[in-house]
Amino acid sequence: MTHDDLYELFRPLAPVSLKRMFGGTGVYLDGRIIAIEIDGVVYLKADQETQGRFEEEGLKPFTYEAKGKTMTMRYYQMPDEAYEDPDAFRPWFKLAADAAGRAPLQKKKTAR
Repeated sequence: MTHDDLYELFRPLAPVSLKRMFGGTGVYLDGRIIAIEIDGVVYLKADQETQGRFEEEGLKPFTYEAKGKTMTMRYYQMPDEAYEDPDAFRPWFKLAADAAGRAPLQKKKTAR
């Protein structure tokens, strides 16, 4: 998925910014990360309040290998129909945006 594809996906719902990160792309709304794209798959941010909704739909979390262990992050695969239909994407976008809004903002590191 290209940067243009990500912009087109999110543009009908909100102005987002994109940032390359760990082999993929982070999607930010108002300075908060709401999604990541890895290998063409979009994973939406979840938290304790929203994780169950993603799991009810059978959506898989983002995982990666580190130091011989499988690590799981609270980002869940976006449903297939949400890629093509803004109306299908809207409730999932809202879940991700709400989860991001509840997360503390990361403070920028200052140079010494």
